[in-house]
Amino acid sequence: MQRKRIKDSKKSKEDILKAAEQEFSDKGLYGTRVDEIAKKANINKRMIYEYFGSKENLYKSVLVEVYSRLSQMEIKSLANEGTCTQKIRNIIQTYFEFLRDNPSFVSMVLWENLNKARYFNELNIKAIKDPTIDFLRRIIAEGKQNGSFRSEIDADQIIFSLLTYTFSYYSNRYTMSKLMQKKLDDEKNIQKRIDNVVDMFLKYMCSYDYTAKAHSTE
Repeated sequence: MQRKRIKDSKKSKEDILKAAEQEFSDKGLYGTRVDEIAKKANINKRMIYEYFGSKENLYKSVLVEVYSRLSQMEIKSLANEGTCTQKIRNIIQTYFEFLRDNPSFVSMVLWENLNKARYFNELNIKAIKDPTIDFLRRIIAEGKQNGSFRSEIDADQIIFSLLTYTFSYYSNRYTMSKLMQKKLDDEKNIQKRIDNVVDMFLKYMCSYDYTAKAHSTE
């Protein structure tokens, strides 16, 4: 039996989005029932339609929510003081930690790819992601200018690789755990992977032996 709740539109919307994120990430848009979201959010189903209009609109709102959550962490990480190499290290660490703590984000992106980005294309996700991409381009350009990074590296290819190297660890974690006979969501294995990915990127990007320079400043 559904508990009676005090009407609070802000809290109700938050509860709906949280419940919807869980349901959509588990079952996708087409496998999710509004009744289940309402039950999980402890809210009348009618209110979901009142606030969001349709299941599709709710799904799109959840997409915006999860991408905005990541964008906030990206900007915070990149805005921290430090050298260009430190910022690359920090953003890789941030991606791994965010994806570890937000498994629903991984599932939502996988579902949206299965649907050929049908709803992604209807949203202004690009506006959410553009500040981060521009930030990364500026960091790479600065690194080239001050001699930290090799002048011939392609900034867009680096950004694409940063996103795919980190995301694929979590999107493939179940099958790869079986194949590699390792528990990939174990903290020790996650940190080993972070260190390995950082090492690969900086060895490729840097115009000098970044490991020697890092040790000399310790």
